[in-house]
Amino acid sequence: MTKTHPSFLFVALTLLPLACSNTAKTDTATPESTASAPPAPAPEPPKPEVKPIPEGFFAVTPQIVVKGVDEAVDFYTKNLGATKVMTIPGEGGKSIHAEVKIGDSIVMIDEESGDMKSPLTLGGSPAPLVIYSPDVDATITALTAAGAKVTMPAEDQFWGDRWGEVTDPFGHRWEIATHVEDLTPEQLAERAKIAFTPTKKKPKKGAAPAWKKIAGTPAADKLPKDYHTVTPSFAVADANAAIEFYKNAFGATEKSRMLAQDGKKIMHAEIVIGDSVIMLSDGFPRWAASRSPTTRARRCRSTTT
Repeated sequence: MTKTHPSFLFVALTLLPLACSNTAKTDTATPESTASAPPAPAPEPPKPEVKPIPEGFFAVTPQIVVKGVDEAVDFYTKNLGATKVMTIPGEGGKSIHAEVKIGDSIVMIDEESGDMKSPLTLGGSPAPLVIYSPDVDATITALTAAGAKVTMPAEDQFWGDRWGEVTDPFGHRWEIATHVEDLTPEQLAERAKIAFTPTKKKPKKGAAPAWKKIAGTPAADKLPKDYHTVTPSFAVADANAAIEFYKNAFGATEKSRMLAQDGKKIMHAEIVIGDSVIMLSDGFPRWAASRSPTTRARRCRSTTT
Protein backbone atom coordinates (compact mmCIF):
# COMPACT_ATOMS: atom_id res chain seq x y z
CA MET A 1 0.00 0.00 0.00
CA THR A 2 1.33 3.34 -0.96
CA LYS A 3 2.01 5.68 1.98
CA THR A 4 0.47 9.10 1.98
CA HIS A 5 3.06 11.79 2.00
CA PRO A 6 2.85 13.69 5.27
CA SER A 7 2.86 17.06 3.54
CA PHE A 8 -0.20 16.11 1.46
CA LEU A 9 -2.16 15.23 4.56
CA PHE A 10 -1.33 18.58 6.04
CA VAL A 11 -2.58 20.43 2.95
CA ALA A 12 -5.77 18.41 2.82
CA LEU A 13 -6.59 19.26 6.37
CA THR A 14 -5.91 22.91 5.99
CA LEU A 15 -7.83 23.25 2.72
CA LEU A 16 -10.89 21.40 3.95
CA PRO A 17 -12.58 24.47 5.29
CA LEU A 18 -12.10 26.18 1.94
CA ALA A 19 -13.70 23.31 0.07
CA CYS A 20 -16.71 23.35 2.38
CA SER A 21 -17.23 27.07 2.50
CA ASN A 22 -17.97 29.93 0.16
CA THR A 23 -16.12 32.37 2.38
CA ALA A 24 -13.46 34.37 0.60
CA LYS A 25 -9.91 33.45 1.24
CA THR A 26 -9.20 36.72 2.92
CA ASP A 27 -11.57 35.65 5.75
CA THR A 28 -9.08 33.01 6.84
CA ALA A 29 -6.81 35.60 8.35
CA THR A 30 -5.77 35.08 11.93
CA PRO A 31 -8.21 36.25 14.64
CA GLU A 32 -5.76 38.93 15.68
CA SER A 33 -6.18 40.67 12.32
CA THR A 34 -9.96 40.28 11.87
CA ALA A 35 -11.52 40.48 15.35
CA SER A 36 -13.33 43.79 15.97
CA ALA A 37 -12.75 45.85 19.14
CA PRO A 38 -14.96 44.85 22.09
CA PRO A 39 -18.06 47.04 22.51
CA ALA A 40 -17.65 50.03 24.79
CA PRO A 41 -19.23 49.56 28.21
CA ALA A 42 -22.66 51.14 28.60
CA PRO A 43 -22.49 54.53 30.30
CA GLU A 44 -23.52 54.52 33.94
CA PRO A 45 -26.85 56.20 34.59
CA PRO A 46 -26.44 59.67 36.12
CA LYS A 47 -26.57 59.66 39.89
CA PRO A 48 -29.54 61.53 41.33
CA GLU A 49 -28.66 65.00 42.55
CA VAL A 50 -28.37 65.20 46.33
CA LYS A 51 -30.23 68.23 47.60
CA PRO A 52 -28.41 70.16 50.35
CA ILE A 53 -31.81 70.85 51.92
CA PRO A 54 -33.87 67.62 52.01
CA GLU A 55 -37.27 67.46 50.35
CA GLY A 56 -39.95 68.97 52.56
CA PHE A 57 -37.56 71.04 54.67
CA PHE A 58 -36.84 74.76 54.67
CA ALA A 59 -33.52 76.46 55.45
CA VAL A 60 -34.49 76.67 59.14
CA THR A 61 -36.30 73.81 60.90
CA PRO A 62 -37.50 74.11 64.51
CA GLN A 63 -36.31 71.40 66.89
CA ILE A 64 -37.82 70.98 70.36
CA VAL A 65 -36.99 68.76 73.35
CA VAL A 66 -39.72 67.10 75.40
CA LYS A 67 -40.33 64.49 78.06
CA GLY A 68 -42.21 61.88 76.07
CA VAL A 69 -41.79 62.11 72.29
CA ASP A 70 -44.67 59.78 71.46
CA GLU A 71 -47.06 61.66 73.74
CA ALA A 72 -46.00 64.97 72.18
CA VAL A 73 -46.54 63.64 68.66
CA ASP A 74 -50.00 62.45 69.67
CA PHE A 75 -50.85 65.85 71.22
CA TYR A 76 -49.68 67.84 68.19
CA THR A 77 -51.41 65.60 65.66
CA LYS A 78 -54.71 65.82 67.52
CA ASN A 79 -54.64 69.52 68.39
CA LEU A 80 -52.40 71.31 65.88
CA GLY A 81 -53.33 69.35 62.78
CA ALA A 82 -49.83 67.86 62.55
CA THR A 83 -49.04 64.75 60.53
CA LYS A 84 -46.38 62.29 61.66
CA VAL A 85 -43.50 62.11 59.18
CA MET A 86 -41.20 59.65 60.94
CA THR A 87 -40.00 58.35 64.31
CA ILE A 88 -36.81 56.70 65.56
CA PRO A 89 -37.31 54.13 68.33
CA GLY A 90 -34.98 53.86 71.30
CA GLU A 91 -34.67 51.36 74.09
CA GLY A 92 -37.98 49.81 75.06
CA GLY A 93 -39.54 50.82 71.75
CA LYS A 94 -40.32 54.41 72.75
CA SER A 95 -39.38 57.09 70.24
CA ILE A 96 -36.29 59.18 70.91
CA HIS A 97 -36.77 61.36 67.81
CA ALA A 98 -39.74 62.26 65.67
CA GLU A 99 -40.64 64.64 62.89
CA VAL A 100 -44.10 66.06 62.37
CA LYS A 101 -45.43 68.39 59.71
CA ILE A 102 -47.68 71.31 60.62
CA GLY A 103 -49.00 73.02 57.52
CA ASP A 104 -45.94 73.41 55.30
CA SER A 105 -43.41 73.15 58.14
CA ILE A 106 -41.54 70.21 59.66
CA VAL A 107 -40.85 70.29 63.40
CA MET A 108 -38.28 67.92 64.93
CA ILE A 109 -39.02 66.51 68.40
CA ASP A 110 -36.33 64.94 70.59
CA GLU A 111 -36.47 63.13 73.91
CA GLU A 112 -34.83 64.88 76.85
CA SER A 113 -31.35 63.45 77.37
CA GLY A 114 -28.02 64.63 78.77
CA ASP A 115 -27.56 68.34 78.09
CA MET A 116 -30.74 68.45 76.01
CA LYS A 117 -33.30 69.58 78.59
CA SER A 118 -37.01 70.17 78.14
CA PRO A 119 -38.84 73.31 79.31
CA LEU A 120 -40.39 71.25 82.13
CA THR A 121 -36.88 70.63 83.48
CA LEU A 122 -35.55 74.13 82.79
CA GLY A 123 -38.62 75.93 84.09
CA GLY A 124 -39.61 77.53 80.79
CA SER A 125 -38.38 78.31 77.29
CA PRO A 126 -37.15 81.54 75.67
CA ALA A 127 -38.01 80.17 72.23
CA PRO A 128 -41.72 79.90 71.41
CA LEU A 129 -42.91 78.67 68.05
CA VAL A 130 -45.23 80.94 66.09
CA ILE A 131 -48.01 79.18 64.19
CA TYR A 132 -50.26 80.84 61.66
CA SER A 133 -53.70 79.25 61.75
CA PRO A 134 -56.83 79.94 59.67
CA ASP A 135 -58.73 80.43 62.96
CA VAL A 136 -56.63 81.43 65.97
CA ASP A 137 -59.57 81.34 68.38
CA ALA A 138 -60.63 77.83 67.38
CA THR A 139 -57.04 76.58 67.60
CA ILE A 140 -56.53 78.02 71.09
CA THR A 141 -59.86 76.58 72.23
CA ALA A 142 -58.85 73.11 71.01
CA LEU A 143 -55.43 73.35 72.65
CA THR A 144 -56.80 74.44 76.03
CA ALA A 145 -59.44 71.71 75.94
CA ALA A 146 -56.59 69.22 75.49
CA GLY A 147 -54.61 70.52 78.46
CA ALA A 148 -52.69 73.58 77.24
CA LYS A 149 -52.69 76.73 79.37
CA VAL A 150 -53.57 80.13 77.93
CA THR A 151 -50.80 82.62 78.69
CA MET A 152 -52.20 85.34 76.43
CA PRO A 153 -55.80 85.42 75.15
CA ALA A 154 -56.24 86.06 71.44
CA GLU A 155 -56.53 89.75 70.56
CA ASP A 156 -56.18 91.89 67.46
CA GLN A 157 -52.65 93.32 67.36
CA PHE A 158 -51.43 96.52 65.75
CA TRP A 159 -49.17 94.68 63.28
CA GLY A 160 -52.19 93.13 61.52
CA ASP A 161 -52.55 89.74 63.23
CA ARG A 162 -55.01 88.32 65.72
CA TRP A 163 -52.62 86.75 68.19
CA GLY A 164 -52.64 84.61 71.35
CA GLU A 165 -50.33 82.30 73.26
CA VAL A 166 -50.60 78.94 75.03
CA THR A 167 -48.18 76.68 76.89
CA ASP A 168 -48.61 73.01 76.06
CA PRO A 169 -48.37 70.12 78.57
CA PHE A 170 -44.70 69.66 77.61
CA GLY A 171 -43.75 73.22 78.58
CA HIS A 172 -43.43 74.62 75.06
CA ARG A 173 -45.10 77.90 74.20
CA TRP A 174 -47.01 78.30 70.98
CA GLU A 175 -47.96 81.72 69.71
CA ILE A 176 -51.02 81.21 67.54
CA ALA A 177 -51.96 83.84 64.98
CA THR A 178 -54.30 84.57 62.10
CA HIS A 179 -53.31 87.30 59.68
CA VAL A 180 -56.29 89.67 59.40
CA GLU A 181 -54.92 92.91 57.90
CA ASP A 182 -52.34 93.88 55.32
CA LEU A 183 -50.50 97.09 56.22
CA THR A 184 -48.09 99.34 54.41
CA PRO A 185 -44.80 100.11 56.21
CA GLU A 186 -46.12 103.61 56.86
CA GLN A 187 -49.36 102.32 58.40
CA LEU A 188 -47.46 99.88 60.60
CA ALA A 189 -45.14 102.65 61.83
CA GLU A 190 -48.12 104.89 62.65
CA ARG A 191 -49.90 102.12 64.51
CA ALA A 192 -46.78 101.23 66.50
CA LYS A 193 -46.29 104.85 67.52
CA ILE A 194 -49.88 105.05 68.77
CA ALA A 195 -49.68 101.67 70.51
CA PHE A 196 -46.58 102.64 72.50
CA THR A 197 -47.59 106.21 73.31
CA PRO A 198 -48.73 106.59 76.95
CA THR A 199 -52.30 107.77 77.45
CA LYS A 200 -53.64 109.57 80.51
CA LYS A 201 -57.07 107.99 80.43
CA LYS A 202 -57.69 104.31 80.81
CA PRO A 203 -59.54 103.04 77.73
CA LYS A 204 -63.14 102.00 78.27
CA LYS A 205 -63.79 98.31 78.56
CA GLY A 206 -64.51 96.85 75.15
CA ALA A 207 -63.36 100.01 73.33
CA ALA A 208 -61.26 99.56 70.21
CA PRO A 209 -57.57 100.44 70.62
CA ALA A 210 -56.58 103.89 69.38
CA TRP A 211 -54.36 102.45 66.66
CA LYS A 212 -57.46 100.95 65.00
CA LYS A 213 -58.16 104.34 63.43
CA ILE A 214 -55.35 103.56 60.99
CA ALA A 215 -57.29 101.19 58.79
CA GLY A 216 -55.46 98.44 56.97
CA THR A 217 -56.68 96.28 54.10
CA PRO A 218 -58.45 93.00 54.90
CA ALA A 219 -55.86 90.26 54.51
CA ALA A 220 -55.99 88.35 51.24
CA ASP A 221 -54.17 85.43 52.88
CA LYS A 222 -54.32 84.29 56.51
CA LEU A 223 -50.61 83.50 56.27
CA PRO A 224 -48.49 86.65 55.79
CA LYS A 225 -46.21 86.85 52.80
CA ASP A 226 -42.74 85.29 53.22
CA TYR A 227 -43.72 83.28 56.32
CA HIS A 228 -44.15 79.53 56.80
CA THR A 229 -46.81 77.91 58.95
CA VAL A 230 -44.31 77.58 61.83
CA THR A 231 -41.78 80.33 62.58
CA PRO A 232 -39.09 80.14 65.32
CA SER A 233 -38.96 83.02 67.79
CA PHE A 234 -36.59 83.61 70.69
CA ALA A 235 -35.16 86.12 73.16
CA VAL A 236 -31.41 86.66 73.49
CA ALA A 237 -29.07 88.64 75.74
CA ASP A 238 -27.99 90.99 72.93
CA ALA A 239 -30.29 90.97 69.91
CA ASN A 240 -28.19 93.39 67.87
CA ALA A 241 -25.06 91.27 68.34
CA ALA A 242 -27.07 88.16 67.54
CA ILE A 243 -28.33 89.67 64.29
CA GLU A 244 -24.77 90.56 63.23
CA PHE A 245 -23.59 87.06 64.12
CA TYR A 246 -26.35 85.43 62.05
CA LYS A 247 -25.51 87.71 59.13
CA ASN A 248 -21.87 86.62 59.19
CA ALA A 249 -22.44 82.96 60.02
CA PHE A 250 -25.55 82.16 57.98
CA GLY A 251 -25.84 84.97 55.45
CA ALA A 252 -28.96 86.29 57.17
CA THR A 253 -30.59 89.52 56.04
CA GLU A 254 -32.51 91.84 58.32
CA LYS A 255 -36.19 92.11 57.49
CA SER A 256 -37.33 94.54 60.20
CA ARG A 257 -36.68 95.73 63.73
CA MET A 258 -38.70 97.57 66.38
CA LEU A 259 -36.79 99.38 69.12
CA ALA A 260 -37.89 99.74 72.72
CA GLN A 261 -38.69 103.15 74.12
CA ASP A 262 -35.05 103.66 75.12
CA GLY A 263 -34.19 103.58 71.41
CA LYS A 264 -31.49 100.99 72.01
CA LYS A 265 -32.87 97.60 72.91
CA ILE A 266 -34.67 95.60 70.29
CA MET A 267 -38.30 94.92 71.13
CA HIS A 268 -38.83 92.76 68.05
CA ALA A 269 -36.78 91.99 64.96
CA GLU A 270 -37.05 89.61 62.05
CA ILE A 271 -34.24 88.15 59.99
CA VAL A 272 -34.31 85.92 56.92
CA ILE A 273 -32.04 82.90 56.48
CA GLY A 274 -32.51 81.32 53.08
CA ASP A 275 -36.26 80.90 52.72
CA SER A 276 -37.04 81.17 56.45
CA VAL A 277 -37.92 84.00 58.84
CA ILE A 278 -36.71 84.04 62.46
CA MET A 279 -38.17 86.41 65.06
CA LEU A 280 -36.01 87.59 67.95
CA SER A 281 -35.64 90.27 70.61
CA ASP A 282 -33.60 91.38 73.58
CA GLY A 283 -34.35 89.90 76.98
CA PHE A 284 -35.70 92.70 79.14
CA PRO A 285 -34.95 92.66 82.91
CA ARG A 286 -38.45 93.90 83.66
CA TRP A 287 -39.95 90.80 82.11
CA ALA A 288 -38.93 87.17 82.42
CA ALA A 289 -36.47 86.04 79.77
CA SER A 290 -38.92 83.35 78.77
CA ARG A 291 -41.42 85.90 77.47
CA SER A 292 -41.55 86.17 73.72
CA PRO A 293 -40.95 89.35 71.68
CA THR A 294 -44.60 89.74 70.76
CA THR A 295 -45.86 89.10 74.28
CA ARG A 296 -43.40 91.65 75.62
CA ALA A 297 -44.59 94.13 73.02
CA ARG A 298 -48.12 93.63 74.28
CA ARG A 299 -47.02 94.10 77.89
CA CYS A 300 -45.06 97.20 76.99
CA ARG A 301 -48.15 98.64 75.37
CA SER A 302 -50.30 97.86 78.41
CA THR A 303 -47.81 99.36 80.88
CA THR A 304 -47.74 102.66 79.00
CA THR A 305 -51.51 103.17 79.04
